[in-house]
Amino acid sequence: MTKWNPGSPAMKTEVENYIAQAIKDGIIQASNLKDLQSGAMTTDRLLGLYITIQQRLDNKK
Repeated sequence: MTKWNPGSPAMKTEVENYIAQAIKDGIIQASNLKDLQSGAMTTDRLLGLYITIQQRLDNKK
């Protein structure tokens, strides 16, 4: 079993792709991706952003 490693390059790529898609879909603002890429986003904020994206996707259905 693989342990959670938020510093993993593969994990970072997947998170960036997920956030980029949410931006493309008009769910969140591009500043969120910039903050992630610059290292300004905390893990807590990233988790909150994920929850926000999921809720907004559910509301679009």
